Amino acid sequence: MAAATEPPESDVVIIGAGAIGLSTAYYLLQRNVSVTIIDQGTLQDRCSFGNAGLVAPSHFIPLASPGVIAKGLKWMLNPESPFYIHPRLDLNLLKWLWKFRHFATMEYVVRHRGPLLEMLSLTLKLFQEMKTPDPASFEFRQHGLLMLIEQEQNRKELDLLYRTAQELNVPAKWLSQAEIRELDPNLQTDCPAGLYFPEDAHIEPGKFLREMSTYLQKQGVKIIENTLVHKIRREGSHITGVDTAAGFVPAKSIVLATGAWTPRLTRELSVDVPIQPAKGYSLTLPAPENLFHTPLILTETKVAVTPFQERLRFAGTLEFAGINLSINPRRVEAIRKAARRYLKNIPEDALQQATIWAGLRPCTPDGLPILGRIPEHPNVIIAAGHAMLGISLSTGSGLLAAQLVTEETPAINLEPFRVMRFK
Repeated sequence: MAAATEPPESDVVIIGAGAIGLSTAYYLLQRNVSVTIIDQGTLQDRCSFGNAGLVAPSHFIPLASPGVIAKGLKWMLNPESPFYIHPRLDLNLLKWLWKFRHFATMEYVVRHRGPLLEMLSLTLKLFQEMKTPDPASFEFRQHGLLMLIEQEQNRKELDLLYRTAQELNVPAKWLSQAEIRELDPNLQTDCPAGLYFPEDAHIEPGKFLREMSTYLQKQGVKIIENTLVHKIRREGSHITGVDTAAGFVPAKSIVLATGAWTPRLTRELSVDVPIQPAKGYSLTLPAPENLFHTPLILTETKVAVTPFQERLRFAGTLEFAGINLSINPRRVEAIRKAARRYLKNIPEDALQQATIWAGLRPCTPDGLPILGRIPEHPNVIIAAGHAMLGISLSTGSGLLAAQLVTEETPAINLEPFRVMRFK
């Protein structure tokens, strides 16, 4: 009997076939780099599949910002609040919260909102320039983003965002109720005002993952699904490949685009990556008649609303419950309540029959993604920790990761996103 042979070596193995992993493969393909992608699940399992799909330069304030802790303490024991911590003894979570408290300062926000905006703007630019696959196939549309306030007294929080946008030259303007109706006549709401970011865009994330996967495979990228990576194999400091449930896969370089599961793989490399999984939910229903075209943020409830060509999606909540994808009915009902409060033409039966999805957002304690080489293992690159901005930072992160692999000068300064910044 002939001895079993190992699969041919790829230049790069990407672990994780979500928006970041697929985008990295896309830009490596443009550089004639051979790629194998390995994912532990299928298309529907990926973190980006059911999210809001926003491509939003408006989201330049890091998650770790002043006021978040106070709101979190107020909300954390309410299962229907926008932010919820499932009570449990978890040392890693306690360490994460302590670090988050350290980063949640105005000084930190001022220092890092610029770098975050750079990566957000790069992602938008790359979506605009993308030719293959055709952005129309995944509904890339630039209809802006409208952040509605339910009560005039709640304008203060968005006023700070508005002033910061002006400082950073991000187009934004306040709209009255009459101006909201003029912007989008099909948007039926009693909200008195909203902050509008005209340059924001959105995609249908499920279609993006599907179209990108199909395109990459046609171009020769191998995508291995339903396959868990057990271990990263190394010889000294050099990584030689990965051991999977289907056998060994050799590689010259590895990109970890593994989201909330990243710490499991980096731990054996003696690298502490403080990423906590935060569950987000979405409800997707058939598009109501005369659907509005402008994506929304329902400010007080932190729910995003995205109109697609044939469907309408409500996405929100941040639930720290560990690696846990079970559906909490109270979290789902909180999103339904938000829809009823802000919008007047959403059929109740459609809300009740909506498709429910949950995914794990990989959150770092400073609210910025991790993008860079592991110093002790220079042929391993981490591209993870994008929290709620996986789509908003997808193509930008993919390009930057590809540039690191090929040792090009990155399109932006990656110092704020370096792997070892938490030591």
